[in-house]
Amino acid sequence: MAKLWYSSKDLSSIEGLPSTMQGINRKARVEGWKSRKRSGVQGKAIEYHIDSLPDFVKSYLIHNQEQLATYSIAPAEPLQIWISAFLRLKGNEQEEVMAWLIRDGIKGLVHFIEEQKRKDKDNE
Repeated sequence: MAKLWYSSKDLSSIEGLPSTMQGINRKARVEGWKSRKRSGVQGKAIEYHIDSLPDFVKSYLIHNQEQLATYSIAPAEPLQIWISAFLRLKGNEQEEVMAWLIRDGIKGLVHFIEEQKRKDKDNE
C-alpha cells in the first residue's frame, strides 16, 4: 500500500519545494494542501495528503518512496494521552468528566473501567 501522508520533513528534501519545514508549512497554507495533525507526536507536527500536493511532488514521491526521511515515534507519555483525549471532548463532555473525577476521584474511574471490562468479558 502506497504511503498517502507526508510530513514537512519528508517534503523538504524535494527539489522545487522550500528546504525548511517552516517553508513547506507556509507553502501548504498558501496553496491549501489537505493536512492533518500527525498522531503520536508532541507539538504541532502536521502531515500532508499526496493528492493535494503539486504534480511534480506526487511524481517524485511515487518514484522515490524508499528515500524519504523516516520518523521514529516515541511512545506517548500517559499524561499527554490523557490531555489529548480530554481536549478532544466537547465542552459539556469535559464538564461531565471533571464532575465524575471530583465526585468519585481517580479510584472511582479505575473501578468503573474495571467493571466495564468485567461486563465485556462476561458478554463474550
